[in-house]
Amino acid sequence: MKNKNKLIIILFLVVIFLILLIVLLPNKNNSNNSNNKNDKNNSTITNNSKSKLLKYVVKMKKKNINDYKQIENLNILNDNTSFRNYAFISDNKIYVFNPNKLDDGEFIYKKVYDISSDIKVMNIVPGYGADISFYDYSDNLYTLNDDNLDNKVVDDYSMYENASYNNLTKHKNYSMEYLGSKFSYDFMSTYAYVYDNKLYIIMYGNEKYPTFKEIDSSYKSEKIIRIYNERIVKTDKSFYEIMKYFDTNTNETKNILVKIKSLTKYYDEILTFTYKYVILKDYTIIPINDVMENRVRDYNNDYFLSGFNYMNEVRYEE
Repeated sequence: MKNKNKLIIILFLVVIFLILLIVLLPNKNNSNNSNNKNDKNNSTITNNSKSKLLKYVVKMKKKNINDYKQIENLNILNDNTSFRNYAFISDNKIYVFNPNKLDDGEFIYKKVYDISSDIKVMNIVPGYGADISFYDYSDNLYTLNDDNLDNKVVDDYSMYENASYNNLTKHKNYSMEYLGSKFSYDFMSTYAYVYDNKLYIIMYGNEKYPTFKEIDSSYKSEKIIRIYNERIVKTDKSFYEIMKYFDTNTNETKNILVKIKSLTKYYDEILTFTYKYVILKDYTIIPINDVMENRVRDYNNDYFLSGFNYMNEVRYEE
């Protein structure tokens, strides 16, 4: 009888131990998962960062270096990568990405289409639907269509995740069909194009086709390479922003090219741009607003040109 009671006690203790093990084990796993997630998000840069631009911005904005994030080292990005709100094109591949996750230092993306090597991609086209368009270097416009007829039109990454990308359509003679006349260009964007190292603003009005006007600026001694975000111009020596302002003397809106001092000073560190961030070659991401100096109002995180009421509001950094 004594042995029987002892066996019952042992069995009881074993049951209690198993119950505790079952209860505590998931909590431990959850804790590990949480830690892993935090480790992934905790991608702040230490004070030994080699980025001179970052140190310059920290001093200028009076922030802590750990306020800035560094995304995962990815070889899919380069200085020809062009972004729009939820998509980007790099090395003839089209991707969709979640821009809001960049605020946490995470680059969440997925490849949705491989562009034929016969097509030389020039620049992505801005837009708010799930269709993704781009220009090539032969005056063509291509559109990757979303074939998901049930996809909901929302300003959110989910619309791009739910899209069904299979068909790429080609629209020939872009300049004739969309700009009103057949002409040559070296680089095309929504608000400006480049030809023979001259920058022309594209002005849209009530007419069917836009008008054009050359932007006269001090960039003439430099070679224009490309345009990011429809308004950041990269030359072989500098970075500029296309701005517009209202000229009270002539009662008309004018456009001007203004040098971005910090990006020009640390030119060799710059990789590419999203609508909100400068991405450096070491994958540090810095809000574009933080690299701007002497600015009357914030740089908007979209593709619209910055507009000012008067010439004296336009930022000068030269």
